[in-house]
This record gives sequence, structure tokens and C-alpha cells, in this order.
Amino acid sequence: MPGKNAAIGCLVLGYDGSEGSRAAASWALRELAPSGTLVIVHAGRPLHAPPSPLSSAQERAQTGHAILDELMLESDAVTFDVEVVNEVSDEDPVTALLAAAERHGANAIVTGREQHSRLHRAVGTVTSELQKRSPVPVIVVPADASEQTAATRGA
Repeated sequence: MPGKNAAIGCLVLGYDGSEGSRAAASWALRELAPSGTLVIVHAGRPLHAPPSPLSSAQERAQTGHAILDELMLESDAVTFDVEVVNEVSDEDPVTALLAAAERHGANAIVTGREQHSRLHRAVGTVTSELQKRSPVPVIVVPADASEQTAATRGA
């Protein structure tokens, strides 16, 4: 049954500003227990590549903070009775999410589902790497999850 779940006290969310990660953020906020914690993590480095030589760590951090600020302005996070913690990391997404989950004692890691090329699927995606390495459940939310949930609740 969707909605507040007393068993979910802390979720770590991978957020990159995409439609999929926005849907994952909405889902996570709905599923957290009252007084739960949502740790939103933005990683500044790609999974299988070094950081861009065209930006510094400070510039990547500023971009990450801007992306998270945009989410907070657009979302209903302030109307929920949960604590929201924003983290920006200069690590790759898998490393950043696993470290945040360990630090915060998360019940699960939540990501949005994105379409990937064959190359990405061959070398591994953030989701596939998390599923291999995570000691906590990994929840993958489709981009249209909020529409499906609204339709289900309205039925």
C-alpha cells in the first residue's frame, strides 16, 4: 500500500535533476515514515569516467548545490514531516550513494530509472552497480511513477 510507512526511517536518493530522479524524489517523500530522513545525494563525477577537465571540484559542487536548490524550490518537500539532508559529492554516483547510505544508516537507496544505450548497459549503469554492491535494498522508480500512483489512488 503506497503512503507513509512506519518501517522506512531513512532513504538515500540519487538526484541528478532528470525526470527519473524527480519521480524518485516524489516517491521517496511519500514512502518515508513521519519524522523520517531523506538524504538527497548529487554526485559530480560520471560513473565510468574521470571528472571533466573543463570544471573544477568547486564548480562541480556549485552546480550540484544549484540542482538540489532547484529540487527544493519545485518539490513539496517542505510540506512533508520529514528531515531533508542535501549532500553534494565529487565522487562517482555509486561511491557517493553507498557512502551516504552507510553514514546515515539508510533503509534503502532510491534512484530514478533512465533509458540507457547498449554501451552503458554493457559497461554498467549506476543502478546495476548499486545492485551488485549495496548492502541495503536498491529501489528503482520509473519516471511515470507519480502519474501511476495518482491514477491508482484516484481509482
